[in-house]
Amino acid sequence: MMDKKTLCYGLVALSTLTASLCAQGPAPQHPLDGLTTNEYWTVHDVLEHSGHMTDSTLVTSLLLHEPDKTNVLVWKAGDAIPREADVILEAEGKTVEARVDIAAHRLESWKEVPGVQAPITQSELDTMSEVATKDSRVIAALKHHGVTDLSSVRCEPIPITFIVFPEQTSRRIGYGNCTDRHGAYHAWGREIDGVYILADLTSHKILQVVDHGMVPPAGIPDYEEADATPLPGTKPLLVTQPFGPGYTIDKGEVTWQNWHFRFRLDPRVGAVLNLVQYKDGGKLRSVMYEGSLSEMYVPYMESGEWWNSRAFLDAGEFLMGGLIRPVGPDDCPAHAQYFTGLAPSEKGTPVFEPHLACLFEHAADSPAWRHSEGGIISGRPSRELVLRTAAVVGNYDYMLDWVFQQDGTIRVAVGATGIVETKAVAETTAPSQMNHDRAKPEYGTLVAPNQFAIDHDHYFSYRLDLDVDGPNNSFMVDRLVPQKVSGQARTSIWAVESSIAKTEKDAILDLNLRKPAMWHFINPNQHGAAGYPTGYEIMPGATAVSFVSPDDPAQKVGAFSEHQLWVTPYRPEERYASGVYVNSSKGLEGLPAWTAANRAIENTDVVGWYTLGFHHVVREEDWPVMPTLWHDFLIRPVNFFDQNPTMTLPHQP
Repeated sequence: MMDKKTLCYGLVALSTLTASLCAQGPAPQHPLDGLTTNEYWTVHDVLEHSGHMTDSTLVTSLLLHEPDKTNVLVWKAGDAIPREADVILEAEGKTVEARVDIAAHRLESWKEVPGVQAPITQSELDTMSEVATKDSRVIAALKHHGVTDLSSVRCEPIPITFIVFPEQTSRRIGYGNCTDRHGAYHAWGREIDGVYILADLTSHKILQVVDHGMVPPAGIPDYEEADATPLPGTKPLLVTQPFGPGYTIDKGEVTWQNWHFRFRLDPRVGAVLNLVQYKDGGKLRSVMYEGSLSEMYVPYMESGEWWNSRAFLDAGEFLMGGLIRPVGPDDCPAHAQYFTGLAPSEKGTPVFEPHLACLFEHAADSPAWRHSEGGIISGRPSRELVLRTAAVVGNYDYMLDWVFQQDGTIRVAVGATGIVETKAVAETTAPSQMNHDRAKPEYGTLVAPNQFAIDHDHYFSYRLDLDVDGPNNSFMVDRLVPQKVSGQARTSIWAVESSIAKTEKDAILDLNLRKPAMWHFINPNQHGAAGYPTGYEIMPGATAVSFVSPDDPAQKVGAFSEHQLWVTPYRPEERYASGVYVNSSKGLEGLPAWTAANRAIENTDVVGWYTLGFHHVVREEDWPVMPTLWHDFLIRPVNFFDQNPTMTLPHQP
């Protein structure tokens, strides 16, 4: 009879049942694999028997502690697999870090970390909602707004990333409002605006209730029951792979075309890619040791009370059930393969999460290459491999794609959708700006009667540990500079001037269309046939930079957004662009703090941090659910190959 391990790795396509079996695998296959069910239980048991836990102690984060990189790079099948877990706990207002040696079933360390706030848990929000709806001041304020049936009311004092109230410096504080989902499936767009609550999440006390008076109630259509009506001319669009997918997965390693890589589903940042290699002429060549999302920063552009505290660091604030949530048939094509994952409960036990990622091939929408000469078209079609997850953070959903292309490029894409946040207003129609002699500053858009959607920004920091042909790399900037020409028909051209960044401050860079530059990670010790160092570049797509004042306290916590690129020396503890702890932060943690040391980054192991961003000026078309808006960037070979690696692709994709 076939054993479970053989079943998991031998099947071409995973059904829901098979995916469940694989997620329950008894042991990791590689040092960088995600924590297994048994390992979660080991961590839970070690903590429970440590003598430190109480009934009120909450596990707010439980992640794989990656083994030393040098050891991983020399590890081979059959070697022992070191396994440790890093745990963050909330213990009656105190933040505690613990490390568990899973193999030894031993607590390695337990230490209180002063001056920081652990991520917020779901039970804290649930408890405070119950406390708030029983508070006489809250009840009176809701009654003033015409709400007396509290059975469908929820009040959520949510965490604040930056210091707004003096109580935050010494207490675990939440600040929020109430919603009434009566007659609806969700609470978005159903805020009881004008009522705000300040709460101590540790003592479970309401510190202050603010009532700014009546605002007309608003609502949002129930999109859950929206019609699914084909547009005129719609016919079935089918993609089939009768012989199965063109990739294989063997003990967690994905092989597709010439690509080889591993991935795990991390509760804090989602998909983490590891050991990304490209097979070139029979030789596996290193491209990237690790790549993942690092942090998400979403500041809202409203100065009024309640709204002026809304600046979120979504990857580090909550961690409730994990950043990524299940994907389904509306997200992934019918031939996609799904992967399950695990996230920690507040007691450190494993929570089984089905369909947390999907993997699929598709024909690309452009040829790999083409040229027409003498009436003859020469070229090749292309296909891509997509690893897709979906982050769900309150009202917003983000499709997060890693797209592998046959020419050695990786496209990293973010598709933003979900529900824009609104506040209730008295207006039912927008005043015509054409009637004004001078444009009035606006902070949002009236998307429906009494519904005003606030403008905001989205910034995503990606941590990219590029190891081009090995760990020791340098960062090279190719700047396009104007050159004067005399004695010719032309008077000016441009040329490329290359420079190697010596220290971190040399590599804090911004896009400037008037001063273009290419950002290359090169191996100064490896050269191609023409003599150039082998390299990969980060090639930006459409993006944005924050131009909010650097001394703004909200901007300080999302300071990575001030620049499109940062480069640091590899340090295993430097993983999150705004730091590990982002609630009630004083700001300037993470990248600004690390790079202040201006460390050397030449011919050493380096990490690139790319900021993808966009300003969201809300449209009426973004209501009631926003159409998916995509932004991306490329990780692209530069002199890595001696020629176009797609020249001999087949004529069928």
